Amino acid sequence: MVVKALAGLIAVLLSIIDIKIGIGLAIFILPFVPKAYSLVYLISLFMIFIFRQIFIVKRDLKKGIFGAFIFALALAMLISTLTSYNPQGSFRDLVIHFSSLGFLIVVVNSIENKKQLNSILTLFVFTTVLVAVYGLYQYKVGIKLDRAWVDVSINPDINTRVFSVFGNPNILAEYLIMSIPISISLFWSTKKLLKKLIFLVSSLILIGTLILTFSRGGWLGFAFGLLIFVVLVEKRLLLSLIPAGVLAIFIMPSSVIHRITTIGNLSDSSNAYRIKVWTITLDIIRDNWMTGVGFGYIPFRETFIKYIRTMNVYHAHNMYLETLAEMGIGGFVLFISFIFIIYKYAIITLMKNNDRYLRTITAGVLAGLSSVLFHGLFENVLYLPRIIITFWTLISFILVAVRLFKNESGKTNLDNIDKGVYL
Repeated sequence: MVVKALAGLIAVLLSIIDIKIGIGLAIFILPFVPKAYSLVYLISLFMIFIFRQIFIVKRDLKKGIFGAFIFALALAMLISTLTSYNPQGSFRDLVIHFSSLGFLIVVVNSIENKKQLNSILTLFVFTTVLVAVYGLYQYKVGIKLDRAWVDVSINPDINTRVFSVFGNPNILAEYLIMSIPISISLFWSTKKLLKKLIFLVSSLILIGTLILTFSRGGWLGFAFGLLIFVVLVEKRLLLSLIPAGVLAIFIMPSSVIHRITTIGNLSDSSNAYRIKVWTITLDIIRDNWMTGVGFGYIPFRETFIKYIRTMNVYHAHNMYLETLAEMGIGGFVLFISFIFIIYKYAIITLMKNNDRYLRTITAGVLAGLSSVLFHGLFENVLYLPRIIITFWTLISFILVAVRLFKNESGKTNLDNIDKGVYL
């Protein structure tokens, strides 16, 4: 405990000296430390940011379109918590999301140029590679497979699914698919041969680990994100995706190919389970469509049990159904609108920006966000703290890229976005 307290104190002092050090530490420690420590550190970092703004930087807080949406989302989360069937249970998720949104504000207002953004993104990829390498180690030693993760009657040749530090292969896949497009974008944007080699290797490690999660939703999410990246960066590569897919059929292990063929197999217990959960979730939405059952998985789980007591379900296995069930139609529309605004301004940045680096990086982060949003069709990705924090961190990267474009280009097509602090 003394060592942990000392480490925390050092981290806080470094963050006061340079808030960007604190951002880097937050990203690096996220997968490896207990969730409570991460949340405490994020809250501390936000408080340090406010302290610096008032007493050191002395910069006024300004309003912008993103800040308005962030405030509206936070307010909707708070209202959904107060009106929840279990306010105490909802408070857990409220703290996680508020901590993540606070970290988003810190990141957006602390990264001042492309070099700093590149350093943070590189650290993010490096951290994910460490997570992936541990997953590869698990595959090498043949870590025991939890039979709840795969229908052995349909997939008899799958003996293990790697999960690294996340405890579940689907959660690891969610984390990986947010990082892989960023690694690819760093490879694509750099002109230095050594850096290209480093990011090529990192991308291959991440993709290899993703394959070994045997997460079908993760695979589909990554494929969708890769398609988005190619469309945004180099449309001429679209034709190459076809022969690449054909080649993959011949070089992939038979267990992977067979797993892919079970994606639409309704006799697979995992698929049948999800369909049953979705059906009951739709009943919950029908009965609580106006305000929802309450923010977070706990009120959802308690409500789900009232509809069927023979299923131990923690979430809806679909981010969109889960959001609608938790927050009602108002919160759902607000969340979707926020995502739409993010895409709108990110694409404006891509279309209007002549800076190759910012274009490519924005495309990579947007592809990572697209990957996890697509995966959200099959999993509730906003369920565990590490993924929730990473999700909002990705959005903060997009907002940084948009802001750098505004600051460096001097164009007027993003006049609603301030050069000052977002809040």
